[in-house]
Amino acid sequence: MWLTAVLVSTVLAAEKPKLAVLDVQPVGAKTEEAVALGEAMAQELSRRGFFDVISSSEIRTLLGVERQKQLLGCGDSSCTAELSGALGARFVLQSTLTRLGDSLQLSLQMLDTAKSQTQARSVRIARDVKQLGEVLPWALAEATATPLPPAPSRVLPWALIGVGAAAFAGGGIVAIDGFSRERALSTALKPENVIFQTYANYQEELGVIARNKALGLSMVAGGAALLGLGIALFPRETGGAVALLPTGNGAVVVGVFP
Repeated sequence: MWLTAVLVSTVLAAEKPKLAVLDVQPVGAKTEEAVALGEAMAQELSRRGFFDVISSSEIRTLLGVERQKQLLGCGDSSCTAELSGALGARFVLQSTLTRLGDSLQLSLQMLDTAKSQTQARSVRIARDVKQLGEVLPWALAEATATPLPPAPSRVLPWALIGVGAAAFAGGGIVAIDGFSRERALSTALKPENVIFQTYANYQEELGVIARNKALGLSMVAGGAALLGLGIALFPRETGGAVALLPTGNGAVVVGVFP
């Protein structure tokens, strides 16, 4: 049984198509940003397991820096095919990182060298590399025509938001009651309105006022904190991308939507 499992896993692993992940080409973006994204892309693709991934650093090791530059610099599909053949990889992932005003655009396309055509594409626009990294799993899934990752769970954020909203509203009611009682007591103690009660009654009312104010304000503060945490943990939308870019006549909204 153990030998059968090993053989099956070996066959499945051998059937994985090879995907060469080329360097991310910066266009107005910083080289270090492109390098960081390229490494993250190779890691994510390897983690997903649909391809036998050859990273850009492995390509440089296998072909050498000069040969890689020659094949990538000719700008001809035959060069891409030659690169693919040298690596034994049918699929090649090309990408560019473009600076658009204060935003970054990551463009991805996977080439099927056996058919000499683009298999899939993906574009994402974000404020910075960190935000691009957050949507990278979905962008790579689109660019490689593989299943999208499961959507992040929203149970915890919604629970925090619900509890926070309830605490905030309840605390507001309790605090308002405390301040209203305090105002009513102050009015009642004015010389023209005073109605004498026992000392114990006044002490009891003061205790209720202090308790309601402290409890209400604490609930409001705690509720606001839970609301903020729930909003911060709420998963970002990954289906589209949008950015506001400055132009000579003002600004324009650009985006990519599902």
